[in-house]
Amino acid sequence: MSDNPPQPFDSPPGTDGPVTTTVTRRVRPGHEQSYEQFLAGINAAARRFPGHLGVAVFRPESATAGEYRIVYRFDSGDHLRAWLDSDERAAWLERAEPHVIGPMRTRFVTGLESWFTLPGRPSIPPPPPYKMALLTWITIFPLITVVVIALDPWLSKLDLVLRLAVTTAMTVPIMTWLVMPRVTRLLRSWLYPTAPRERRAGRCSAEP
Repeated sequence: MSDNPPQPFDSPPGTDGPVTTTVTRRVRPGHEQSYEQFLAGINAAARRFPGHLGVAVFRPESATAGEYRIVYRFDSGDHLRAWLDSDERAAWLERAEPHVIGPMRTRFVTGLESWFTLPGRPSIPPPPPYKMALLTWITIFPLITVVVIALDPWLSKLDLVLRLAVTTAMTVPIMTWLVMPRVTRLLRSWLYPTAPRERRAGRCSAEP
């Protein structure tokens, strides 16, 4: 049995909309490869649960530079709760304990907040709503315009509702896993003017 069992966490929001949980762990130096194997296993398990929308892994630059932050996204609070309370997840977390230092920290976010979390700094509150709304519009307008133009040769004959469905189905994952993490890092001094300055954010990978 591990000396650092997983810590209890608050219940995820009871919402029918998308909800995200961020899990932060510090890995023992020299155990990175074993932890990567653990991540591959637990992320594959999460993908098999109903409502799973994707997972992103933010990695530190080195064993001493910071922490791993894993972001899970589900389509509702109930589906996220089913994953968090599952025996399968508990078994995977027990396997990780020999490779980590200290307790696991978990945070739940909904709506726009899930696009505005700093890698390695999950405890920092999200930016003011007006900044999140403004930056989301500024970012999504050119993105959806490019997607519409690029897909027009293939979608022009479809019904309007179907065109919108395909367009948004492509735009939302691009925003969530590619665009917003980079925009958030680029504009962090404006979004988080009081956040402590730190070394450059670690590498990030996403698995839709």
